[in-house]
Amino acid sequence: MPALEKTLKVRGKSIQLYEGGDGPPLLYLHGAGTYWWLPAHDRLAARRRVLAPVHPGFGTSTGVEEIDDIEDLVFHTLDVLDELRLDRVDVVGVSLGGWIAAELALRQPQRLSKLILVNAAGLRLKDVPTPDLFLATPAESRELLFADPRGTIAMTAIPDTPPPPDKMVLIMKGREAAARVLWNPHVRYRKLMSRLDRIKTPTLVLWGKDDRLFPLPYGEAYHKAIPGSRLVTLDRCGHLPHVEAPERFADAVLDFLKA
Repeated sequence: MPALEKTLKVRGKSIQLYEGGDGPPLLYLHGAGTYWWLPAHDRLAARRRVLAPVHPGFGTSTGVEEIDDIEDLVFHTLDVLDELRLDRVDVVGVSLGGWIAAELALRQPQRLSKLILVNAAGLRLKDVPTPDLFLATPAESRELLFADPRGTIAMTAIPDTPPPPDKMVLIMKGREAAARVLWNPHVRYRKLMSRLDRIKTPTLVLWGKDDRLFPLPYGEAYHKAIPGSRLVTLDRCGHLPHVEAPERFADAVLDFLKA
């Protein structure tokens, strides 16, 4: 079933929403760089009703001026759940979306049935530094994000040539929205690490082994801190499993959800 693109009104904001598939609902929270419908969503939608809202400031979603930190995104996402009339739902979050999903599980555990964290942001490990993606060139970004930075998938996702002006405007808007939350939030990172043991939602930590933005020790840290969580790693895959390995990504998510 092809995805539908809608506009959801959430407390005065216009939120872009992709929806596709049938079955139990699955809330998909995107990362800072991929906030549109992808082949991975099609694979998930073969068995689930996938709901993929676009965070304020990304895509055509409005309301970025109301987002100052991760807390604002968490409560915005709760408002989205209310508008969608989802009292309890499975949640998969990628990168920035994984951070939001983890914070949701801490604050409103009764709203989540199962939790999938995919190369999630939100932590800092003293002995595993992370590079500043905001300052990276296209070639450097591919090195950080993809297991095969010179492959077709990486070169298509992050080309060396500038995109058309209309697409560049959306990209720059998304970078501004991402920077509000992801650029140097050390205090908030420390707080999440100390609270992860409170998460009781059944959790899958899914990680690309070749992630050079948030290396595997970050996935292991999430796994060790969340009681009863399961860690699954994907070989030959970087920070964006849903882009670089959509089949294996979707299979891992759906296998966990049906367990």
